[in-house]
Amino acid sequence: MRILFYETLQKRPSSTAWTHIFELLNNLSRLGHSIVWINGHNYSPVEEFDIQGDSQRRHSLWERTKALAMTLPVRGEAMLLWNLLKEVRLLFVGFGTALRHKPDVIYRRHSIFNTEFIIARLFKVPLIKEVNGIVVDEAKITGRAGRFSLAIIDRIERFTLRRADKIVVVTPKLKELLHDDYKIPEGKIVVIENGANTELFKPMDTMEARKRSNLNQDRDYVCFVGVLNQWQGVEYLIGAMPRILEKCPATRLLIIGDGQMREQLIALAEQLGLSDKVIFTGMVPYQTVPLYINASDVCATPFVKARGERSGVSPLKLCEYLACQKPVVASKLGGLAMLAQNSAGVLVEPEDPEALAKAIIGLFQDPELRKQMGENGRKYVVKNRSWESVARRVAEVCRQAIEEHKAKKNRKKP
Repeated sequence: MRILFYETLQKRPSSTAWTHIFELLNNLSRLGHSIVWINGHNYSPVEEFDIQGDSQRRHSLWERTKALAMTLPVRGEAMLLWNLLKEVRLLFVGFGTALRHKPDVIYRRHSIFNTEFIIARLFKVPLIKEVNGIVVDEAKITGRAGRFSLAIIDRIERFTLRRADKIVVVTPKLKELLHDDYKIPEGKIVVIENGANTELFKPMDTMEARKRSNLNQDRDYVCFVGVLNQWQGVEYLIGAMPRILEKCPATRLLIIGDGQMREQLIALAEQLGLSDKVIFTGMVPYQTVPLYINASDVCATPFVKARGERSGVSPLKLCEYLACQKPVVASKLGGLAMLAQNSAGVLVEPEDPEALAKAIIGLFQDPELRKQMGENGRKYVVKNRSWESVARRVAEVCRQAIEEHKAKKNRKKP
C-alpha cells in the first residue's frame, strides 16, 4: 500500500505529535507499506525514521517569525494567516509528490486547514484524518485566539473534518463528539488509542537508571514527562509537593520536557520554597526519556478538567510510564479509566493538589502495591497498546477506505 503522509511537522524531540508521527510511520514501514512523507519543504521516501533527534533544537527564521507573530494583539488572526501560508506551500509540494508517487491513500494528522482534500479529489484516492484533539478547544485553553478568530477556526474545522473519508480518533469521547456535534457519520470514525514503543520503554534497574541520569540514589522520585503547556496540570503537581514532603521528605519531583509554561512553573516552585525539590531537566532526547521514568518510583498525568471534558485524553506519556512498569497517578478524565480497570494506577479528581499528594504518598508507603501496579501496567500496554498494534489497525483503516473508495467509483460507472 502506498501511503502519502501529508504533514508539515519537523523533528522535535520529546514532542508528543512528533513521537506519534515517527513511531506510526516507522511501524507502518516495518509492516511493508510504502510511505512518502511531505515535511513542508520536500518529500522523503520512508524506510525507517531515526527517532533519536537532537535535544537542542535550532529555530529557523520561519519559526522565529511565527513566534513574533504570536505576540501580536491579533495573535489568533496571525495564527490563522500563518497556518494558511504554510498550507498553501504544502499544497504545491503535495501535488508534485502525489503526481510522482501515485499514492493509494492520503493520511493527515488533523490541523485547521485541509488542502490534502484537494489532492485526494484530484488524484481520486481516499483521505484519512487522524484527530488527536479539537483545534478550537486547544486554542481556548491556551488563550491563543480571541472570540472572532475562535469563530473562524470553529467554522473551518467543521468544514475540513467532514471532507475525510475516514477519521481515526484517539479516544471514544472524540468519536462521540464528532458524531454528535460535528454530524460526522459514526461509520466514518474509528477509535485507535495512542501507544508506546515497548522495546524502548521497558523496565530496568531503578538504581542503574538513577546513576545514568545523574540522580541521587537516596531520593524518592515522582516523574512527569511532557510539553509544559496549560492543559498538562503540572502546576497542581508542584502544588502537591509541600504535602508530599511532610510525609515523604526524601521526595523529589522530576519534570521532563519544555514548553511555554516552563518559566511560570519554575517561579511557582521558587514561590513555594521548592527550588531544590523540583528538578526541571528541559527537553531531553527521546531515547533518554525511559531512563528518567525508570529512575522514578511514581509517575503522574495531572491533566486539567478542560482538556478532557469534551474529547477525553489518550496521552503517550501514560503508555510510556506503564511500559516502564511504573504505577501512575492521573486525573479522573475520559480515556484514563484503563488505569483503574487494569489496577495499574490511581485516579484522582483533576486540579486537586491535595488528592494528588494523598495518592502519591499512598504509593510511596506501599512498595508491594507499586510493584503490582507496575507489572499490571506493563502487561496491558504490551498486549494492547504497542505502536506495532496501532500501525496494524491504522493500516486496516486505510485498506478499508481504499476498498470503499473503489466500490464507490464502480457504482458511479454507467
